[in-house]
Formats: sequence, C-alpha cells, structure tokens
Amino acid sequence: MKKTSLLMLSLILTLPGCKSNVRDSSPTLVNNGIQLHQNKVTVDAQHAKVIMKASGNTYPVEFSIRRAADPDQRMDVRGTVVDSGRSKVFGWIAKLNEVANSATVKRFPQLEVQVDADQPFQVSGYADGDGIGIRYRCGPLKSTFTPERSKVYLVEFQFVGDRCEQHVYDITQPQERIPVIGSPSA
Repeated sequence: MKKTSLLMLSLILTLPGCKSNVRDSSPTLVNNGIQLHQNKVTVDAQHAKVIMKASGNTYPVEFSIRRAADPDQRMDVRGTVVDSGRSKVFGWIAKLNEVANSATVKRFPQLEVQVDADQPFQVSGYADGDGIGIRYRCGPLKSTFTPERSKVYLVEFQFVGDRCEQHVYDITQPQERIPVIGSPSA
C-alpha cells in the first residue's frame, strides 16, 4: 500500500511539469490579484512596443510571443484578449464587460509588451472555445516581423465571417495603420 501511495504522489507531482512546449507568463488571479486593466508599456529609444488585440467577435484569443534573443525558444503565453464590442454596443456596456473580464478571468481588451528592436519577434494568436450553440476554433496564426526602435505595432487577430486572420500594423502615428511586411503563417 505504501508503494502505491508513493507512486501516486510521484505521478501527481510529475504531471503538471509535462506541458513543456510553452511557457506561461500570463496574469493569474493568484499571482496578480484583481486587475481592472492590463499593464501599460512605454516606448523608448532602444525598444518598440507591441499591442495585441482581437476584433470582429467577442471570442477570447490567447496570445503567445517568441523573442529571437531569448535563450528559451518556447512560445511564451502572455494572456488572453477579448473584443468588448466598443464600437457595437453602448460605451457603458463595453466598459462593464472590460472590467468584469479583466478583474475575474484575466481577459483584457488588449495586451502590451516591450520588445527589443532590430531582432525578429513572433506573435501567435489562437481562439478555441464554446459559444451559445456553437463551437469555434481558429489558429494558431503566427506573424513574425522585426520591430524598429521607438515604434508602436499592433498585432490584430481578426474574426472575418467563418475564418480568422492575423495582421501586423505600424501604428506609431495613431491615425495611420501601415501594414508591416513580415512572414505571416498559419
């Protein structure tokens, strides 16, 4: 009986470490407490800023990143975003959705990361879940590009009809969306 108990305990302690193909830096309620918004990132002369958003539907999208200079080349899960419907519903309803999603299940309207300039950077977006009477799955979609110093980029995971797309834009000038030529892949 003792050997069986020891074997079960060993198995229970070993199994959580089996998911080694990704790292997870996403915020959790235990580690980060209640957050009403995602932390903001600033741009400086040596770095760029990447904003990750979803649009076209209110399905949650999980974003992961990979930095070229990181010695651990596994994808790093940064968190989940949800389009709150700001342009489609009353502002107060969208704001209420954002606060509820951010505070409880850590789904933010956008995620931001600071990245090293002049080094390849990869973003992966993935949506998977259940809606009312529907099952959806899209991705992972990956975009690789090389950010430039002091620039701001938007990686947008878009739901378009029954498919999804992921695009990268230079939005350093907020009123302009300049498509970034990189290597998008499915």
